[in-house]
Amino acid sequence: MMRKCCRSYNLLSNSLTKHVTKKHSFRAFSQVHHPQDDIIKKFDRLSTQQRLYLETIKKDYDDASLVRQVRHSQASERFIGKFSSLYTAYKEYHDTLNSIVECHELLQEPEMEEIARADILSMDGLLQSSFSNIESAISDSLQPSGDDIFLEIRMAVGGVESSIFANDLLKMYENIAASQGFQWTVLEQENRGELGLACAVVSISGADVLGVYQFEAGVHRVQRVPINDTRIHTSTAVVIVTNKPSDIEIQINEEDLDISYMRASGPGGQFVQRTNSKCRIVHKPTGIAVTNQTSRLAQDNKKECMRKLSDIFLKEEVEANLSTAERTKKSQALQGDRSDKIRTYNYKSGIVTDHRYGVNIPGILEYFGDPETFMELHRKVSSVWQLQKLSEIAEGLSEDQNQDYDQSSRKN
Repeated sequence: MMRKCCRSYNLLSNSLTKHVTKKHSFRAFSQVHHPQDDIIKKFDRLSTQQRLYLETIKKDYDDASLVRQVRHSQASERFIGKFSSLYTAYKEYHDTLNSIVECHELLQEPEMEEIARADILSMDGLLQSSFSNIESAISDSLQPSGDDIFLEIRMAVGGVESSIFANDLLKMYENIAASQGFQWTVLEQENRGELGLACAVVSISGADVLGVYQFEAGVHRVQRVPINDTRIHTSTAVVIVTNKPSDIEIQINEEDLDISYMRASGPGGQFVQRTNSKCRIVHKPTGIAVTNQTSRLAQDNKKECMRKLSDIFLKEEVEANLSTAERTKKSQALQGDRSDKIRTYNYKSGIVTDHRYGVNIPGILEYFGDPETFMELHRKVSSVWQLQKLSEIAEGLSEDQNQDYDQSSRKN
């Protein structure tokens, strides 16, 4: 039972990465037609994919609830916590649809016809509201969760223009982080000239930060006239998004640290210039140095330095634990081949195109300068991605049910 109740949880926790290419038709267990079927068909707003997905979640949710009544299970608690809102929304939708069917039966009684029609009209509105809640809950259930990520940006093909484009992406992602209230910490940055960026590694933290940046990983292509030319050039930059693992603990010995304080530089008034609030920490075994002066208090700046240092070592640990296949994939991505593009920024047409999901959005200058324009493309891409994901899941579930039907037929 535990294996069954965790089935959908594992399904949505990146175990369903294989795309099912062979089409399977869902074979109904009962071919008997009921009058209620026509009523349900008229009012039901769920797609076949959504219905298959929801029915599986409902069954597994009921199983998880039974397990929880018998004994404590972290897997069951995790599953119930993840899908409780979806389960509730689907139950409300199902109950409302059944009530509409019952009201249609009352239409045959003359004394109840007027009341029944009014109730059907009212419940149709409730059904639409429940359907909207289901769509929102499905979206939340499919989204990968993560509150801490590493964002890596590197120049690729195109020389100077590629480095300028990489720097444009870095600034845009920082603006997005600020607009969402995320914490943005630069761990590594190598500039190329005054306007260019060779590479940067950033730690970003905040509620559902992975959901905002998940579609940014890949090769980004820009087509525009560089500042040092009059012809249109095509350049690329590479973005890598990594979810921070929660099961790796980084320990840093104080004996290995050289900690010093100094006066901060830059704006901030006389207080900044007169106190040794800026902190610099050097990890002596590796020579890695970090500094921070964002706070007026030296101890706060020290804590931030320690956090930066910990993130740097965590990133190195993640890199060290990559499998051979993952290393090869990342190495190929870092080459930034134009043919591997996931997104194109065409300045002549003023359009940003996401090639994976066939989504276009106008206003390229606004895209880089206005976080809301970025989020508009993100929402469109996310919507298409969710439909594809549901289709993959539904195809897999249809295959399972067809196999169950075949086995049942052979037994009979």
